[in-house]
Amino acid sequence: MKFHRPHPIALAVSIAAAAVAISADTKPKTVTATATVTAKVAGAALPADVMAVVNGDPIKTGEVEEAFARAIAGRGMQPGAVPPDQKQAAMRMLLNDMINERLLTKASAGVKVEDAAVDAEYAKIREARKSTDEDVKKELAQMGMTIESLKANIQKRMQQRQWVDEQTKGKAAEATEPDAKDFFEKNPQHFEVPETVRASHILFRLEADASPEKVTATLKKAEAALGRAKKEDFAKLAGELSEEPGAAERGGDLNFFPRQGAMVEPFAEAAFKLKKDEVTPEPVRTQFGYHIIKVTDRKAPGKQTFDQAKPQILAYLTRERKKMAIDELIGGLRSKADVQINAPAEAAPAPPAGKK
Repeated sequence: MKFHRPHPIALAVSIAAAAVAISADTKPKTVTATATVTAKVAGAALPADVMAVVNGDPIKTGEVEEAFARAIAGRGMQPGAVPPDQKQAAMRMLLNDMINERLLTKASAGVKVEDAAVDAEYAKIREARKSTDEDVKKELAQMGMTIESLKANIQKRMQQRQWVDEQTKGKAAEATEPDAKDFFEKNPQHFEVPETVRASHILFRLEADASPEKVTATLKKAEAALGRAKKEDFAKLAGELSEEPGAAERGGDLNFFPRQGAMVEPFAEAAFKLKKDEVTPEPVRTQFGYHIIKVTDRKAPGKQTFDQAKPQILAYLTRERKKMAIDELIGGLRSKADVQINAPAEAAPAPPAGKK
């Protein structure tokens, strides 16, 4: 069963109001409040550059655009590469999260978090990534952030988490083994384990809108690396050449992943064509740049037993119960708040063919 664990840094800088990236065991968990409550829709009552007003505090269109751009940049994409309908949906989600953010920030403002605690949580994030400060700086720079602004976000998240934990204490019971067994028996499709490969890669970054000259130069670098990869130790070469943050520490290793859903399509397609210990015959182009890929292991498809799946199921069910409690908590904040949304009316559905 696949339980997605979000990127630690992406979580820490997320706009999502109750996304909690820091946990005592350093493994990122997600407790995301997605509660939405019918708000006053302002239409033309608010200025055109204001998307919402929360208790008199405006959220401007530019703020949501910047949050969208950071999220896209963190995935190595350009905002223009996102289809308009997908961008509109993402902007609505970000706006909802930012409304919740304002409410949670106000509610948790009295929670005291020491600087030393923030530094310790930042260190856990860095260590979980096996990254240096320089690696983190480079990754954050792509999102228009710094380590200082990351720490400010961490502090805010810690305040929110402590407040949310206190408010929801006793409202979300831990899942039990019978709960897990019932879930396992009723959802067999979740425990099918697909074929997976373990791959390492060497990345040469390339922007989607790079000039033809830049594309040619980057391709030449990748082709030169490919020649060396067929003769030299791949992990050492990745540490020397790869432009992916943390590549030196991991030797370019990406661990096991399935054919669908984990990697961008060109990368996954190329990796699954390889046998164990094979390297791609040519550089692979994705939205991130050119990759040299080596498959280091493969696993056949199968099915998890209950004993294998039980820890994941218990964690998942407990997390879902906590999420429901948080949704209810945020819904209560929303219901008491003065929230106005400058949202255009939904377009009327097209009439059936032959009717007007």
